[in-house]
Amino acid sequence: MVDFKTNIAFLGFFGFFVAWIGMISGIFLSNVVYKTNRRIKGTILGFIGGLILALVCFDMLPESFEYGNVYIASFGITMGLSLAIILEGTFQHNHLGTAKSNNDKFLKIAIFISIGIAIHNIPGGVALGALVSTSLRKAMHLSIIIILHGISEGLSIGFYLKNRKSQFVAPLLFSMFTALPMGIGAILGGFIGNISSYTISISLSFAGGLILYVVCREILPEAREVWEGRLSTIGNVLGVIAGILIISLIH
Repeated sequence: MVDFKTNIAFLGFFGFFVAWIGMISGIFLSNVVYKTNRRIKGTILGFIGGLILALVCFDMLPESFEYGNVYIASFGITMGLSLAIILEGTFQHNHLGTAKSNNDKFLKIAIFISIGIAIHNIPGGVALGALVSTSLRKAMHLSIIIILHGISEGLSIGFYLKNRKSQFVAPLLFSMFTALPMGIGAILGGFIGNISSYTISISLSFAGGLILYVVCREILPEAREVWEGRLSTIGNVLGVIAGILIISLIH
């Protein structure tokens, strides 16, 4: 018979591993696309921006509306936007992400995206932990969804860390940081089965607002700056299409 502590440890590890394997896979995939010229980099950067935009607008926020309502979701988005502005002000005060250093600018974007993903992973972990206790088949289905999401998210984080010339340790730490809340959420899900739908709604919209800010403020303009031709904009649109296809496949 498996004791209580073992069950809790398993839930935490399972949630962490599912989130981490998708994230680290995406980060490694980013190494493949990094070694390209400016034209391709600008296109890929635009693609990543469009992909994240689609995942937020067509998956994360609609799910927030479903758990709560448009007013609660709007409040969460505003909170996420406010945190993004505060964080950016803090980074600029410490000379992080200024024109003096592109490396720091890439780090700032990676941090913003990571925070948003980490927050988003908490309710996902709760759902996963609750399903493990009730339906292992549904839990495995959700695990596949989380991994696919993680690959696309890891691709974006890995791309910015690679542009910053980060070594192996930084991507590893970022992937662990974003995956840990999934493990914590899975433990909570095992304890309480589920949490308030309004709490989930605010969490999702909060993360969505944070990520939307960095996409519109940094990623899309950066893609245009790297390559001013039409390919960066085409990449935006293709990224949105890819995001829609991914969402349709995993739901």
